[in-house]
Amino acid sequence: MDRLFTVPAATAALTAALVLSPLTPARGDAALSPRHGTAPVAATAESEAKTTEAPPFARVYLALRGCTSCSHCRSTIRGMVKGSAGEGETRVDGDRVEVRYATPRAVPLGDVVRTLAENRLHDLSLVDVLFEARGTLATQPDGSARFTLWDTGQVFRLAVAPHVERPLDGRPVRVTAVVGGWREKGDLRLEAKEIKAGV
Repeated sequence: MDRLFTVPAATAALTAALVLSPLTPARGDAALSPRHGTAPVAATAESEAKTTEAPPFARVYLALRGCTSCSHCRSTIRGMVKGSAGEGETRVDGDRVEVRYATPRAVPLGDVVRTLAENRLHDLSLVDVLFEARGTLATQPDGSARFTLWDTGQVFRLAVAPHVERPLDGRPVRVTAVVGGWREKGDLRLEAKEIKAGV
């Protein structure tokens, strides 16, 4: 069995960051009413509309272990990932790398993952990978699922465990999946952790 699925702490941390961090930015206190000390409803709604960031079309999260604290290492990591990410925007935050694709386009998932999985930096290793994207699902004759990215036609085979709720085929969905297969340097495979309808 792929050792990826024996690292629940890393996967849980990445999932929390993927689901929560980019979507819940802190809201300042500038809108507080000086008289009552609470934000007026209109000001609150306007502030939330400005600060809530819509999720991108797709993104890849990569958890790292090793030297990520110094600016030189972070710059090197960012440069490596940026070179393989195509039109994706690369962010390095401590021991986590995020590649965002704001609008529909092909995602070079294999290139991004292997760039870090096969890096030659001293004391740096890839621990876990999550992939999130918008698209549609279709059931194959063998019972497996095919996940097609929205507007691009890029296809991934997706394993969906019985406990994961799955909308009907053909409906727009946002899939969050663990990426496996890269440890053996073989074909990548996706295992769904969450499937949201209509996102």
